[in-house]
Amino acid sequence: MALDAELSRIHGLHPAFAETCLGQHIADLRKCTLGPVPVDMFLKELLPLSSSTDIRGRLSSRSAFSGVPQRADSPARIYVPLLHALNKRTKTKSRCPGFEFVDTYERSRKPTHPGYAKPHICCFSPDNARIVRDASPRSRLEFAYAELFIQVASDPATDFFVDPPAATTEDASEATDHTLRATNAHEFLREFDDEYIFEEAERMYGLHIAYATEIFARQHRLFLFSISLHGSNARFFRRDRAGCLVSKAFDIRRQPQLLTDFLWRFSQLSDAKRGLDTTVRLASPHEEAMFRDAIRDEVRLQLEIEGDELEKAVSAHYLRGHVAVIPVTSRRPLTSEEREHRFIVSRPIVSPLTLPGRGTRGFWAVDAKTGRVVFLKDCWRFYWAEQIEGDILQGLNELGVRNVPLLAVHGYVPVVPSDGERASEAYLGDPWVCKVGGQRVRINELWHYRFVTSTVGYSLESLQGTEELFTLIANECDVQAMRDALEKDSRIHRDLSVGNIILVKEPDRAVRKGYLIDWEVSDRIDDSGESLHCGRVGTFKFMSIRMLDSDQANGKHTFADDMEALLYVVFHCALYYLPHDLSPWDLTSFTEGFFDSYMRYPGGVLHGGSGKFANAHDRLFTKNVHFQDTAFDEWLQAVMDLHCQPIDRPKREENLWTLENLDAYWTKFLEAHNLERGNRQVHKPLEDETDDSCSPSSSPSPTNNATTAKRRIDELDLDQDRAPKAACRRVDSSTQYPPNSQIVHASPSPRTVLRRSERIRAQAATVQAQGARYPARIN
Repeated sequence: MALDAELSRIHGLHPAFAETCLGQHIADLRKCTLGPVPVDMFLKELLPLSSSTDIRGRLSSRSAFSGVPQRADSPARIYVPLLHALNKRTKTKSRCPGFEFVDTYERSRKPTHPGYAKPHICCFSPDNARIVRDASPRSRLEFAYAELFIQVASDPATDFFVDPPAATTEDASEATDHTLRATNAHEFLREFDDEYIFEEAERMYGLHIAYATEIFARQHRLFLFSISLHGSNARFFRRDRAGCLVSKAFDIRRQPQLLTDFLWRFSQLSDAKRGLDTTVRLASPHEEAMFRDAIRDEVRLQLEIEGDELEKAVSAHYLRGHVAVIPVTSRRPLTSEEREHRFIVSRPIVSPLTLPGRGTRGFWAVDAKTGRVVFLKDCWRFYWAEQIEGDILQGLNELGVRNVPLLAVHGYVPVVPSDGERASEAYLGDPWVCKVGGQRVRINELWHYRFVTSTVGYSLESLQGTEELFTLIANECDVQAMRDALEKDSRIHRDLSVGNIILVKEPDRAVRKGYLIDWEVSDRIDDSGESLHCGRVGTFKFMSIRMLDSDQANGKHTFADDMEALLYVVFHCALYYLPHDLSPWDLTSFTEGFFDSYMRYPGGVLHGGSGKFANAHDRLFTKNVHFQDTAFDEWLQAVMDLHCQPIDRPKREENLWTLENLDAYWTKFLEAHNLERGNRQVHKPLEDETDDSCSPSSSPSPTNNATTAKRRIDELDLDQDRAPKAACRRVDSSTQYPPNSQIVHASPSPRTVLRRSERIRAQAATVQAQGARYPARIN
């Protein structure tokens, strides 16, 4: 998985935040969970056996799990006898030939802490089981090698799901209309009357999803099987990037043959049928050496470093012994020789931290034919998306748009479906499908896609100071690329963000060059200047005030929205990488209030941008921060005045927020100022300073707030409701919220609060309660 900015830990999985993430994992997957799949159907369709399968090596299922109690006072009372039963074998027979089951729960220094916890039981090949056993418990190698895992709860009442009554789960051929209606109306998520049981059930299921998420992030995998046990009641799961199939529950004491059949079938499946991406193979020693040397040379060029510093930087891209070859099939090959390209990869620089969705992983890769370092994106695309990123970028390249990456190759990953095999979305119409969270389940068809550019560089986390921020990112990269795309292709980016700009050191240049990347959600505009497609897309932190307004939930982006996002990107970088007078506590409150606050109106309509609104009209936030480089203060105030005149000044009729005005001011500003060079100063909010002395170097790592999640706004599920009825937390009745709205504004733990932070939060709360009532005046 990708490392954090300090290259010391895995990015995005810090133990201190693990508990909070569990509920979000459930919310992410809730809308795309299908169940309960009849167990026989699950086995026959998802774990098919060939007609020639030899069953002579199969152990009898009789009384196979009689030693597992129906319920217990601890999970160990369940999984210890279960583990013994799973690994039972004779000289010629076993439960799951070719695999071993290992107690991985105890291979953690803090097994009850969500940030360190591991599944109770994992299934490995014998060779990989030895690797895991020999590894330090501080490592998380279990997730890199697991073929299957089993999560155990001691109480059957903590099952997060509940099946419809038996009479409503008949075979589809015999089901009546009444039966089908009853099944479709049934709520698959259990309603909990006991708050303690609900919290335990949510925690266990959240951990189950978290384990699957980490396995997907660490392996080249298309789907994954897992099993949950609540007492002696079991369910099977099959997860992919589109969603999750959940089987009906069954008692392994009463119906042991169902679990033994699953294990036998699993053992007989090919690697592809067990979910591994078989288009990816291990690199040869020669290919690994080629990759290591090419990456080291590229890092040396980009960062101009040597020795131990160089080797540490190389570790962001290369892990010895973990190098693979990924093929990319060209979508439009000119010749048969150009159809398939091979690229060598190791550690990604971007890892997916959620299970459903695009699952994007980004690598510095080496072209196996030329030895050149390139960037490879491996992801999943929604089948209905009209625009393909590779086609967009190829068009921009052909039109001569500057400061955008150069496309090398792109294409879909070939799929050869087996007879009778169905994708997750194909089950939507089956009669056993129940409601989840009170709604019909939605599963999007996803297509596996790979995309390679010849441009590699470093993120804005490597920003060196004021001069680089202005000359390379803001003026040279964004404005130039934005202008060219607009003038030559009538295209706007729609996702200007910190994560979508890279800094590239090229051999013929003394300084780095900025590139605007990730054009996947870009769109052409019509004669009125609005995007052709409706809907809010982009990165929440940097979206314009207008597009975050609830009235624009189905609005259309404009070039002015991209310009405003650029302003927030520059400001965000300055807060994290330039010297200023905010303390860590102030910075935490400041960034949460300015970039992250939102409200959800009835019907789920999201309204954000109240902090930005308050600042645009009253400079509520920016007047409370002072940068050491006074030139930046001057620039910030001037550009904000172009964007929106403060409310205490006379209203102007002319709209000054245009590219011409911004470009003219920027050029004049750069000519008049000698900007500070190398004045980089990294600021961390409080959550990045969490003391975690037990956290190992290979364990989950802190989320670096300077690196923002690049998720479309329509993919975000920011609502904190996690399940029906008892799933909703009780709230103190004395808490006052604006009428018909839900305010979500995370605040750090109480500490000694500085006067300035207290004043900002109090003022922001007032604006947030009122800001949605008035449209922003942007001129």
